[in-house]
Formats: sequence, structure tokens, C-alpha cells
Amino acid sequence: MGLSKSLAQTRHALSHFRLSPFDTSTPEGRSRERHRRALLTGISALFAKVIAVSTSLVTIPMVLHYLGTEQFGLWMTISSVIAILGFADFGIGNGVLNAVADANGQDNLEEIRRSISSAFALLSLIAIALLTTFAMLYRLVDWGHFFNLSSQLARREAGPATAVFFVCFALNVPADMVQRLQLGLQEGYISKLWQLVGSIAGLAGVVLAIHFRLGLPWLLGALAGAPLLITIANNIAFFGWMRTDLRPNLKLVSGTVARRIARLGLLFFVLQVVVAVAFSSDNLIVAKLLGPDAVTRYSITAKMFSLISLGLSMFLGPLWPAYGEAVSRGDLAWVKRTLIWSIAIATLIATAGATVLVSCGPVLLRFWVHQRISPPFLLLLGLGLWSVMDAAAQSVAMFLNGVNVIFSQAVVASVFAAGCLVLKLFFVRRFGLIGVPWATLISYGLLSALPFAILVPRVFSSLRKDPRSRVQNVALLNA
Repeated sequence: MGLSKSLAQTRHALSHFRLSPFDTSTPEGRSRERHRRALLTGISALFAKVIAVSTSLVTIPMVLHYLGTEQFGLWMTISSVIAILGFADFGIGNGVLNAVADANGQDNLEEIRRSISSAFALLSLIAIALLTTFAMLYRLVDWGHFFNLSSQLARREAGPATAVFFVCFALNVPADMVQRLQLGLQEGYISKLWQLVGSIAGLAGVVLAIHFRLGLPWLLGALAGAPLLITIANNIAFFGWMRTDLRPNLKLVSGTVARRIARLGLLFFVLQVVVAVAFSSDNLIVAKLLGPDAVTRYSITAKMFSLISLGLSMFLGPLWPAYGEAVSRGDLAWVKRTLIWSIAIATLIATAGATVLVSCGPVLLRFWVHQRISPPFLLLLGLGLWSVMDAAAQSVAMFLNGVNVIFSQAVVASVFAAGCLVLKLFFVRRFGLIGVPWATLISYGLLSALPFAILVPRVFSSLRKDPRSRVQNVALLNA
């Protein structure tokens, strides 16, 4: 009986995988269409990530052989800055995603157009500010000294290479808005396919630069510029052909809408920074307390378990705008059902993956890095349990993001980050390497999981009272 039910559920899930849309004139049709779009976006994201990782694996040894050690180190240093600059839009991209999903659920085309135009104006101003600031600093900085370079060639190319990369990044800030719009419209599969093409174009650009024996600025221009050109092509195709009715228009820029998106974006920005601090401090803490050798053991082992979270995020992420659209339509039954199922399925998949990695971790690590890492069993177990908890946490976060409960998340995340850092310092001093994941588990369970267990039912209660109105964050927090 259980097997038959599981097979029936599997067939039902697979029935959503098709290219043609479902009829959205009925609640059942809208429900199936949300699942179809989420599934398509997840699959597209998976392919895009595989291509991105594959091109990176091909590019790194090729560039290392061509540039040599010092210039390759400069390449990697400049490229890694993208992780820091990822916050440069101050969360406005996520703000416009929520605004579009909300207006889409109300079939309010004019509100979508105002949101797009206002967000594009804000992001363009940010890009101009970034470029202006960089232009003012460029000649004041000795880039060779800044990157601690010794060879004359590397010192000579450091400034131009940094400039090329930064200009591409700044221009991508407003250009990337089309991808947030597509996600908000539950058409993320379009943006993921363009990202796939961008990865291939970046690899092709690097290969051509090496073939013609060009310098580091050209290589970085290919790495960052080719995906930028593909993003611009996405803008041209989407606004010039697919959805001309949504094309940004200066006349539609609204100060009220811009302020609303900026306020929401700022909350997303705070949330992103706090979460980054909480989870990016692990290697630093281990390095300071246990030394660089321990960092190698921990970071490689943790990277293996992070594949579980990465894989789940590709399929959970598309539910974010789907929740926003469903709430705006008052389809709370779908929201509740999907939240429960997403937590159950994500937790089940994470449990299966974690079980394999905990059981076979040392063997898999030896096969992967060709060295005997030998992580302690309690480290493997802690990382495995955290993978399971993180799967449920991601599921809840996508729901809360979709219904605009960002302020409460930022407050809870800030308390968690502070508690987590303190507990990690204590546990690593007391228990060594195994203390890192267990400190994360305990602090998240007490400081995040419990508050969210109280918050989520209250969110549903508020939505039932006024299902067509998005949740007010401050009211929820102070209630």
C-alpha cells in the first residue's frame, strides 16, 4: 500500500514536467502550473550549474598553465571579489522579485511595469555610483602593491585587469534585473538557460584570449564580459520580443514604488550579510584556533556536504515567487500544502544524501582529492545532521521570503549569527574541529528553528484574515 502510494505520488510529480503550460483558469490548473514552472526552473538551474562548474574545471588549469603562478593568483583574487560584490545591489534585486510576484498574483500589469522601471532606475544609479567611485580611486591606488605582486608584468596588468572586471560587474548590476523579473514571473528557467549560455561564452572567450596570446585584462574581460553580453542579449530578447509590454520606461518610474522596493531590498541586504557572516566565519575560526592544516580538513569535508544544500536550493528557490503569487491570489491551501511537502521531500532527500556521505565520507574524500583526509566521525555526523536541518530551513526561508516576512527573518538571523559565533568559538576551543557543525546545529535549533516554529503559524493566521494583503513584517514581529 505504501509503495503504491509512493509510485502514485511520483507519477503525479512527473506529470508536471512538460513544456506546454497548464490551463490557469481554475485553481487546480494554477497549482499545476506553479509546480511545472518551479520544476522547469530547478532542472534548468541544475544544468546551468553543471555547465558553470564544468567550464570552471576546464578554465582553471588552462589559465594556470598560460599565466603562471603569480598572474593566476591575481586572476583568482580578482575573480573571487565577485562573492563580496554580490551584495552591491543592496538587495534591490530581491525586492523587485517580491514586488513582481505580488503584482503578478493580482494580474496587475501596470504595477509590474512600475516596479520594473523604478527598480531599473535604482540599479542604474547604483551602477553609476560604483563606476564613479572606482574611477576616482583607480589612479590613487597602486594596484601592484595592493595585490602584493612582485613581477613587472603582473604589476603592470593588475590595474587594467581590475578595471575591466569592475566595469563588467557594475554594468551587470542593472542588466541583471531581467533575471530577477523572470524569477518573479516564475519564468526562472529562461534566465537559467541564458546563464548556461553565458558560462559557455565565458569559456569560449578565455580560449580565444589564450589562443591569441592576450594579456590578463583580456582574459578577465572574457570571463566577466561574455556573461555580461549574454545578459544584455537576454534583456534585448525579453523586452524587445517576448514581453515588450514590460519594457522599462522612464515615465513609469515612481518614487513611492522605488522607496518601497528599496526598503524591502535593504531588509534582504541585512539578511544576506548576517547569514554570510554566520556561515563564512567557519574557516577563519578554525584557522585562528586550530591552524591551517585543520582548515584544509574541515573545508574540504564541509564542501562535500554543501553539495546537498546546493542541489536542493535549485529546486526550492523557484518556490519563492510561486508563494508570493499564490498568496496574492488568496490560494492559501496551495501555499500550506506546498510548504509541508517541500519540507518533507527536502528533508528526506537530505537525509538520504547525508547518510551516504557520513557512511562513505573518508572513501569519497580520498577519491575526490587523492589524499587521506580522515575526518572524525563526529565531524561527518555533525555536518550530515546540519545538512538535514538546513534542508528544512531552506524550505521555510523560501516561504517566508515569498510572503515578505523579511524583517522578522533578519532579526532572528542576527540573533542566531551572534549566538552561533560565540558557540563556535567555545566549541572549537573545547572539542576541536568537530565543534563547528555541532555549534551550528545547537545554535540554529535554539535561536532560529524555535522562533520560526512560532512565526510560521502566525503568518498563516494573518494571511487567513486578509489573504490578498502581503504580511506586514513589523506587525508580525511586535504582535
